Amino acid sequence: MGKQKPPRSATLSDIAAAAGVSVGTVSKALNAKVGVSPANRERIMRAMEAVGYRKSDGRPRQSNGLGTATIVTYDRYVGNDSFYGEILRGITEEAERIGLGLGVEMLFHGEPTPDPSSLFRRGLPESVIMMGLDQPVLVDAVAAIGCPAVIINGMDPAMRIDSVSPDYHFGGWAAAQHLLDMGHRNLLHVTHPFRQSLTLRLEGFRKALERSGIAFDADRHLLDTDDAGLTSTGAQQAVTRLIDSGKFEATALCCVSDMLAIGAMRAVLAAGYRVPEDVSITGFDDLPISAHCEIPLTTFHIERAEMGRAAVHMLLDGAANPLRNGRRLSLGVQLVERASVAAPPR
Repeated sequence: MGKQKPPRSATLSDIAAAAGVSVGTVSKALNAKVGVSPANRERIMRAMEAVGYRKSDGRPRQSNGLGTATIVTYDRYVGNDSFYGEILRGITEEAERIGLGLGVEMLFHGEPTPDPSSLFRRGLPESVIMMGLDQPVLVDAVAAIGCPAVIINGMDPAMRIDSVSPDYHFGGWAAAQHLLDMGHRNLLHVTHPFRQSLTLRLEGFRKALERSGIAFDADRHLLDTDDAGLTSTGAQQAVTRLIDSGKFEATALCCVSDMLAIGAMRAVLAAGYRVPEDVSITGFDDLPISAHCEIPLTTFHIERAEMGRAAVHMLLDGAANPLRNGRRLSLGVQLVERASVAAPPR
């Protein structure tokens, strides 16, 4: 008889599957937390022996028993993406420093709402970091697992899952307020508000206008690019269509990202407008490219790597305190003034 292969190291997911409970319940039981019935605790202990689980599991583990985290994100975010690349760097550096193992589940960036059944093809995760995803169907799918989880650059309105993000509402407010302070009154918000984070920025923009005595009018103050990828090409095409329609009256474009601002800038320059003498433009994110545009872009800086590091620590805290209320961490943004904003033309 041939030699038998040694079994792979068991995980919390294996125990959960064998005991018929969630990973979160297993985590509570193994760490002597309240909230697990005696019957479930006994089932979990029997399942742990049956699957051969060892607490160390071959890697240094946190005091809360968490050994691995699965990052769920779009495929293009783990490639050459300036925004999420910095967040991913923060996650991986902090995880390596504290001995947290990482895996990645990638969704293809085709449809705005992927099928949740495409998640976790290799089995239930021990914990989850959702990077750039907060579509309700996906959030519901992760919340149903019951494991420690955190969303980066998004949120769960039901507050079942922790989140860390830039302050969307006040970021949108600050961008509009900067243009208002420069004397602009004909502002146009360039966006595609298909996610909660983008809707909150629009609400902040609207509040800034109303505080200045300007009644918000979607026909006049909102340009929807109808592009879920939030690409510069989509923004360029949308602004060009508006200019060609003869309805372009804005002296300032308040764009929800640097990429949209770059596309909008190309459109107004191609139409013969000057930036910033005729049209001022602001971005959001402070990507490296924003300083090297044809007209360097005024934007708002986000500590992206810090978001990644903060997410790791929120995940560990959630694992150590599974019964606490959900938390949202909003990081402030900082105005970076360059050459794309000036007072409106007289």
